[in-house]
Amino acid sequence: MHEFSLYSQIPAARHGQVLQILAGVTASQPTPTLEQTLIYQQARLTETGTSKKVPVGRQNAVPASRLSYHKLVRDLKGTEGEKGPWTFRAEDVPLPGMPSFVSRATTESVLGEAQLEKFRQGNGWYKYINQYLATPGHRFVHNNIIIRISRILSVPEGTGALEPLDAPIPTLSDCNLIDPSGTYYFEARIRVEDGGNSKLVEQATAELMAFKKQVEGAIDLRVPERLAFDTRVKGT
Repeated sequence: MHEFSLYSQIPAARHGQVLQILAGVTASQPTPTLEQTLIYQQARLTETGTSKKVPVGRQNAVPASRLSYHKLVRDLKGTEGEKGPWTFRAEDVPLPGMPSFVSRATTESVLGEAQLEKFRQGNGWYKYINQYLATPGHRFVHNNIIIRISRILSVPEGTGALEPLDAPIPTLSDCNLIDPSGTYYFEARIRVEDGGNSKLVEQATAELMAFKKQVEGAIDLRVPERLAFDTRVKGT
């Protein structure tokens, strides 16, 4: 899978206004979200890493060439308080020379209990690093573009230290904003299954750039430094 994305930061004072603007653009109301993300470091290479050496659609079968940080993400706002399943996410370093948007290969899949065993301590595949919560969050879908707005919360030190997959969900009142100013993180993302299909890529990027132009003057969408997205483990 390949993703193209743009980012922004929304001051707390403008959060409500931006939600109203997006409701008008998308002709829909925002969906509240609350996500928990666990960050793991690979202890040894697996066949779940991404690589630019082969077509994107075949990357699940390609070994990563360097140890990386991977994520497990789940939704905590399911119906009747039910927690969603864990979704595995691996992200490649964005491609260089892309000034208009972030372009990177990704792997994403829902994991069952047997697959989660690789992430449990003592199995030798992954080392737990940290976790965070994204809340209060909202999601919009505009044609094929997924828009997310949220604040990132750090969890108390030692949370999940014994076995994060089985640990209680951190209490929101015990968590702290990573950005004390209360600024919201904004992401607009569009995906294609086959990054080698030039027609699909052209359609996807044209749609993303059209959205950028549509909200110009209200939301400053931009491309961060690509190495800020580097998920490779240093010194390996």
